[in-house]
Amino acid sequence: MVFLYYSNILSCIGIVYDTIPSMNKVLSFALTVLLLFNISCFNNGTDCGFTPQVINIQGISGSSVAVGNSFSNFVPLGEGATVSYSEFGIRATPEATYSSEIASVGGFQAFACSPPPPQPTEEIAEITVFSSSDYVQNLSNKVFAAGDTLNAIIKIYEPYSGRIVGLPDFLVDDDLAASDETFTLQITAAPVQPTQQQFTVHYRLENGEFYEFTTDSVTITP
Repeated sequence: MVFLYYSNILSCIGIVYDTIPSMNKVLSFALTVLLLFNISCFNNGTDCGFTPQVINIQGISGSSVAVGNSFSNFVPLGEGATVSYSEFGIRATPEATYSSEIASVGGFQAFACSPPPPQPTEEIAEITVFSSSDYVQNLSNKVFAAGDTLNAIIKIYEPYSGRIVGLPDFLVDDDLAASDETFTLQITAAPVQPTQQQFTVHYRLENGEFYEFTTDSVTITP
């Protein structure tokens, strides 16, 4: 049984026990490998020696889209497009790089059999939406002047947390992970009349990093 256990480990790292002439040499070699490399083929977690990759946000990009009945169908909107406020969305994609810290065991680098997915290490401090033109809200006739924040009438679908909430409610939470997943912003209040809008989104992290993008101009209808 001991021989079978160690032969399975050797098979994991690409060594077939048949190629080693004696059982004693197999067991001796297996023990050496385990002590030096700390390799485990029976653990899918970080104990295998390969720490998770971390996500490093480096920027953000985005565009205007028409949102279908779910947040899985999006139609890009080009410059000058016309769309109902209820179908309009802004898709924002954090741009990221990825890095790993490799655990060192006995002076050698050890790698996991199944590395875990990249994990966010930074936190969102602020997401703010602005427009280049006045946005007059229907019914109340409240005016959001050009350059003022529209956050009060913006909701966010953030797939990392799986939430669809008002943007102000989203931002009051602590420890908002800055993932690399695309999120969607939508207007929740109709304009009083069709109006041409060009939106700018600010994205700031707790570490002080700041990024922004501006969409093409589109006409938003009630």
